[in-house]
Amino acid sequence: MKRATRDRRGEEGSEMRQLPEMPTPETEVDRRLLDDIEAQGWHVMRVPPRGNTPGWAFSVGLHHRFDHPEIIVFGLPPEALFNLVDRIASRVASGDRFSPGSTSDRILEGYTCGIRPVVRRWYQAFLGYAIWFYGDEEFPVVQCRWPDRGNRLPEHPDFDVELASLQPFLE
Repeated sequence: MKRATRDRRGEEGSEMRQLPEMPTPETEVDRRLLDDIEAQGWHVMRVPPRGNTPGWAFSVGLHHRFDHPEIIVFGLPPEALFNLVDRIASRVASGDRFSPGSTSDRILEGYTCGIRPVVRRWYQAFLGYAIWFYGDEEFPVVQCRWPDRGNRLPEHPDFDVELASLQPFLE
């Protein structure tokens, strides 16, 4: 069920955007997420590894505040996941854009990351809090894929095979 929307002036002040009403918090985690989005424009959720699934982190609020796809990253240590998503979100807040299908050398110094679209069939499995925040699955998400030490992305045939299972393809 889609929540009501509210008008908000665009950053330039020239146009109105329809933003979803903020959901009602039920837990301390909900409150912290909403407070972070209100204060800085995003919140980073971390999910530890479970079974054969690597840990991941994702943003909530980038689409709401900056009209940019949310970001999801897999397979790094928990603090590195948080820092990477937070770094990307900070760059978005500063005006950078990371488009699906592009690459960027502005995320990890000395390395090129791939930015890939995430299809909605993966949202339920990996983006629960973002679905809660938006009230539906009608928001874009991109996956940031990090390279191996040879600066090869996971889709490259010579990508380090020991790292391959850490970054599922969500396209």
